Amino acid sequence: MENTIPSKSIFNRKIIFEIRFKAKPAFVDKRGEILNKLLDNKTTSTRNWDIGHGDLKLRDNEIPEESRTNIFVDPSRITLLCSSIASNESYYHLVETAYKIVKEILGEFNIIRIGCRVIGTYKAKNSDFNQIVSGFKNLFPSQILLEDFNVKDLRLQLVYQNGMYQIGPINKNDDFVNKEFNYEGQVKGIGFAIDTDNYILKSIESDKINETSIRDVFMTSLSVEKSLFDKLNTL
Repeated sequence: MENTIPSKSIFNRKIIFEIRFKAKPAFVDKRGEILNKLLDNKTTSTRNWDIGHGDLKLRDNEIPEESRTNIFVDPSRITLLCSSIASNESYYHLVETAYKIVKEILGEFNIIRIGCRVIGTYKAKNSDFNQIVSGFKNLFPSQILLEDFNVKDLRLQLVYQNGMYQIGPINKNDDFVNKEFNYEGQVKGIGFAIDTDNYILKSIESDKINETSIRDVFMTSLSVEKSLFDKLNTL
């Protein structure tokens, strides 16, 4: 699983993966066993964790806001959020490891939804924010809704079957960067942002969601990110 975008072109990036399943009440009694196995497999670089009334959290920093890898499990879902990604392969290995550990301890899952969201800011060919905004504006073949306005910034959101994406220019100290990458070491670069979220749902027509589906959803989000990056990085 190759990296789809050169690291030199990425300012900030995070991936959120979620597997939802029909609730497993046994989780409440087996939280400690799951947590110990996650720790034994070194799914995070440090041993910072919390067990709540009905969930567990594992993170790689004592300060939750500064944590770059977070694993969350409750009776009906597994969520992994990572904003320090060595490679797509290493992130997928983390997802696969957490899923297999929880499944081993809780038994077979009735998975009802798998989703993967990729959020990032990236370097454009141009380093002038106004020129990047102008480039985004010119992507629209019809200017009828834009010509009467002095466009200082813009964002496009598109919803399609089983997913969505948002794209737009990014300036230094942009609210989007401060909101999505609110940790020490964030890169305040001028360029563009991509936010794509793709999922698969269990339905009467399609009742097969399994390990293959986990990989499929992950690869779909990566392909959407790559396609948008290739179209935007020449702005």
